Amino acid sequence: MTVSTTELRDAARQVVDDLGLAADEQDTWALVAELGWLVLEMPEADSGLGLDLADACALHVELGRGLARVPFIAALLAIDTVVQSELPERADLLASLGSGDRYIGVPLAETEVQYVGGKLDGVAHGVPAADRSREVLLWSGANDCIALVAIDAPGLQLECSNTWDETRRLFDLHLEDVVPTCILARGDAAHALLRRLRMRRDFALAAEAVGGATSILERTVAYLGERQQFGRPLAMFQALKHRCADLKSQVEAATALLEAGLAQTASAHDCAAAERAGLAAKLLANNTYTHVVEEALQLHGGIGMTSEHDCHLFLKRAMLDEHLGRGRDAYARMLAGGSLYDT
Repeated sequence: MTVSTTELRDAARQVVDDLGLAADEQDTWALVAELGWLVLEMPEADSGLGLDLADACALHVELGRGLARVPFIAALLAIDTVVQSELPERADLLASLGSGDRYIGVPLAETEVQYVGGKLDGVAHGVPAADRSREVLLWSGANDCIALVAIDAPGLQLECSNTWDETRRLFDLHLEDVVPTCILARGDAAHALLRRLRMRRDFALAAEAVGGATSILERTVAYLGERQQFGRPLAMFQALKHRCADLKSQVEAATALLEAGLAQTASAHDCAAAERAGLAAKLLANNTYTHVVEEALQLHGGIGMTSEHDCHLFLKRAMLDEHLGRGRDAYARMLAGGSLYDT
């Protein structure tokens, strides 16, 4: 991690800590736009900051630490896709997206959409805060078309997903003969752009998971230092020390794999090695996140088992994140030898 990325991470941590755990979505969005985080990776020629994916993931880590409700991952994915496009209105669209005045939703899960005869049919899953977006970025299941669709287009219906996670609002979009607002890419160009989008989504979700795992472990260690049993802090018991040390090593391993993978994207953003690194980072980070939170519940004892405790917010986020991206089982299968282009 470079010095500038570390400084960005530290500044973001202070912002997220001041907002508090699972802060209000609207308040966080306004602050994110004001701080210029939405233009982080936008090229300088487009009035952006011109930073890279590693810097964006530093923000994803910190927002994950705070269980932020803001749809930041989707926002950055949409902005990057528009940057890569050749839309005639590209400059104006980037300006409104970068200011936070406009938000384009992006599915955080794979879509079941077909593009036939100039119309879209099917279902797009896991679109964050779709009810406050003007358009949604969608792609065909055949990977041969990427389009922008107006949220109020005829034939499109929003359905709020009643997920266990209370900190993220996800929607399913049902489409029947929906005419896109515009086509961003077709054919080979769409295929290449979707490889980029999926790789960036994998790294973003991995970063969020690393942040969440780090946060809940820190909170657990602090609790063990305060809670006493038999006149001694729980942190003094050797068995609990060893359990926390094991969890710390697992979180550090997930962090190291994430950072090593991001280093591969700097020189070859679209290469197969970077895609595979994203797969590995997402798989390990999510598995680690879920395991750490499950252990944290036990280490908190009876209070950790109450549904009102913060542990459950982290648990629900971790378990939902396992199903986002390419699908819960796809990562291990693809890393074990399956094709990168299966999904």
